[in-house]
Amino acid sequence: MPILFWIILCIISIYDLKENRIPNKLLVIAILLKSVVLATSSSLNYIDSILSGLVLFTLGFIFFILRAMSPGDVKLLGTIGYLTGITQFGSLLFYLTMAGGLVAVFCLFDAISQGYKPKSLKQKADELALTKELGKIPHSRYEQKLVMPFAPSVVIGLALFYYFN
Repeated sequence: MPILFWIILCIISIYDLKENRIPNKLLVIAILLKSVVLATSSSLNYIDSILSGLVLFTLGFIFFILRAMSPGDVKLLGTIGYLTGITQFGSLLFYLTMAGGLVAVFCLFDAISQGYKPKSLKQKADELALTKELGKIPHSRYEQKLVMPFAPSVVIGLALFYYFN
């Protein structure tokens, strides 16, 4: 993967860390650059890249529906799929998952060190029953959930993928 893609991905990670959002402009720039690279090469990797992007976007969209992922993260996963192509797709998913889990553990440790106390399943069930009983709708998508920036873990997973493959 050319250095320009890594620079764009690092900028996306910094945005996600600072502002908790992923700028669409940078994702579009990365997609356009990859399209130019594919157009200048003689191989027919367009289908591989589009298929990989669609598969990762669909997986991310499923997690978005389950409220486990934000829309920007879904778009980032689709972009990563387009950038990498379908070759060794299982290996890519493995490293993305491992990096995401590792970053999540460190985010949890950081939150606990700052006073975050995870709720037990009984506490969550009681709150859900009370919410339904009172007819209240939670105000925020994230309410009391522990959230983490996803872009840095994607870049770490991508680096692991290219290092070990």
